[in-house]
Amino acid sequence: MKNKEVIEKIIHGIFLILGLVTVGCVLLITVYLIISGLPAIREIGLVKFLFGTKWASTAAEPSFGILPFILSSIYGTGGAVILGVPIGFFAAVYLAKLAPPKFKRIMEEAVSLLAGIPSVV
Repeated sequence: MKNKEVIEKIIHGIFLILGLVTVGCVLLITVYLIISGLPAIREIGLVKFLFGTKWASTAAEPSFGILPFILSSIYGTGGAVILGVPIGFFAAVYLAKLAPPKFKRIMEEAVSLLAGIPSVV
């Protein structure tokens, strides 16, 4: 029994170290991006950058507005929610209350498989 506890503590320590390394890498990437982007943001201006409607980085007079990119992300996410929530809700009700047992087992496996795949919106 004691041997298992030692192995468990060692594995716990390994996972803790790996988790801290991962968080550290994300923090380093974030700091690098902020430090690299600050000069450009200072030159352009934060308000102009966030709310500008034109992105023309190679023009004679470049402009760097990201509002269209932000809005398209919001619209895309909203559209996915509008389509996905009703379909998911009614599929869940069907599987829970109406589906034949054999079909229900197959679909539960398929849904479990899909739940493991990360979505990118």
